[in-house]
Amino acid sequence: MSINLNELVDSLIQSAPPAELKQVSQSLSSLTKGTSTSSTNSLIQDSIEQYAQENIISIDNIIISKYNKDENSSKYIDYVNNKLFNVDWQNQKIIDVESYHDNNNKRGSNYDELIQKLSQYGDDYYPSNFAFTVIPESEDQLRVIIIGQRANHDNFYTGQWKSNYLITEQGIKGNIDLDIHYFEDGNVRLKFNESINSSNNNNNSSTLQSGNLINNASKIVNFINEQENAIMVKIIEQFNNLNQKSFKNLRRLLPVTRSKINWGSAIGNYRLGSDVINKK
Repeated sequence: MSINLNELVDSLIQSAPPAELKQVSQSLSSLTKGTSTSSTNSLIQDSIEQYAQENIISIDNIIISKYNKDENSSKYIDYVNNKLFNVDWQNQKIIDVESYHDNNNKRGSNYDELIQKLSQYGDDYYPSNFAFTVIPESEDQLRVIIIGQRANHDNFYTGQWKSNYLITEQGIKGNIDLDIHYFEDGNVRLKFNESINSSNNNNNSSTLQSGNLINNASKIVNFINEQENAIMVKIIEQFNNLNQKSFKNLRRLLPVTRSKINWGSAIGNYRLGSDVINKK
């Protein structure tokens, strides 16, 4: 069965870890040098933009997604800094930046306070590259997107924490995604997803019990903090279980070389995910 070039390029980009899009793009450009350069580059850029819109990425600590695409142009909106911008997809750079004025006036009275508190939240809990945006989808609906990303290609790992919350007067719902990739002497990728819904009994926080939620920045940030801390504990427990149980079941008594391997230094010391998790 044959696969045409367009399908192959698109498949490789759509399956790439989010912190490695630039490297994947560069590799694909090198591998396809014998083809029509302009059409291949266009294909790569289109595939990366589709990836960004569907999966949400950050470049230079700015969020890019279908949620903040400008309806009247090819640009994206940076609501935090009130800017419009284009993206150089292959080189992963923000370009053509200009001022943005929100004429729809969908921002609530405490919108700026929420921006300030989320910025402080990032400083307190995300030691790596931190990006966030608050998108006013309507007068009674906000979307908060948070990305914490760490990429250390010299030491063969990348990782991304991504939170996507929809906030209404009825509550908060969304999901948290974690995507970690180790590629030293092997290829290990771990993906984690957890749904968040304040209406569920297990997730119903006391911080949301009363008041005007959409205009209460403190309640929103406190809820996000509670949920993300709980997810962190769950992830660490799963990492420990993976190292202590699952990996041990994959080990051979003796490898094909007939020599014993010090598994503690070979795999046990990876501490899967703990080096790239973005929260303290």
